Amino acid sequence: MSKRSLLILILLLAIVDIVAAFWYLAARIEASGDSRDIFEVRTDSSLTQVADTISDMNVPDSFKIAEQHAYYVSKAPAVKGDPTSYFTCVKRIKVRWPKSVNGSEEIASLHRALLDKMFAPGTVNLEYAINQELAQPKFTSARELEYKKTDKRPTPQPAYAYQYDILVYPVMTSMRVLEMGVEKIEYNGIERSTRNAFVHYDRATHQLLTWKDVFASDNSVLLGIINTKIDVLNTERSIRLEHAMAMPVEFQIKAKGISFHFPAGAVAEPNEGPIEIFIDYKTLNVVFTSPFKQLVRDNEGFWDYKRPNFD
Repeated sequence: MSKRSLLILILLLAIVDIVAAFWYLAARIEASGDSRDIFEVRTDSSLTQVADTISDMNVPDSFKIAEQHAYYVSKAPAVKGDPTSYFTCVKRIKVRWPKSVNGSEEIASLHRALLDKMFAPGTVNLEYAINQELAQPKFTSARELEYKKTDKRPTPQPAYAYQYDILVYPVMTSMRVLEMGVEKIEYNGIERSTRNAFVHYDRATHQLLTWKDVFASDNSVLLGIINTKIDVLNTERSIRLEHAMAMPVEFQIKAKGISFHFPAGAVAEPNEGPIEIFIDYKTLNVVFTSPFKQLVRDNEGFWDYKRPNFD
């Protein structure tokens, strides 16, 4: 083969790699239902690096979008003659539900884990659980109220309005991990609170990644690492964090490390809300299980999904 022919072949292979990368990224957009421009995609690999990892065993995941709501209003105002004092309740649930992961629709374990985070542990049917959640209103009143269901969303009034939202959506995906988020937002008429939960799924082995799959059994070392990071944050931020006394339930896998999500009041004043502590992979390597260490070495092609909003 002549030098010129070799150069032409290299050029053609490079073009194929770039086209493959664009196909893969565009397919992720289409499968997720996200209409963002392809150049808005966040990835920690170049297009060529992404193309190098594309194989028949790694295809974009697909999701279905569903949204349901229920609106309730008290039949009488709390203050006679005051039309702004009706008690209201708004409940909304929106899911970007996984249909297939890496080409497989056999993902029952992922669905069960999401249902456990959304509702009570042991929930088995999404549609039934949603209908049950929306069937009963909740009001800020301490006494029982006569109420009616309405098709129009009521205008919220402080002290009289209750709202509860559940969002389920893909947060991040990569060659090895699909990370789903479950977000619960509650407004009790005075303040708003948010609870975040995460479900991690190994796209290659089609298995859940639980706490024990990621971290070794001895949490004392990990707790020390987190508290050391808290000491550093206290020198950099105006907010004052306390040392963690126990491990948080929720963690989030990211491209460069892991974020630990502490509920409100765990490491700061309750009014500060939930606290997120990020620690890089290098620092955490000593507490990882051997399989997860390998997963971190193998993983690439990180993609952050856009958080959906209610219509």
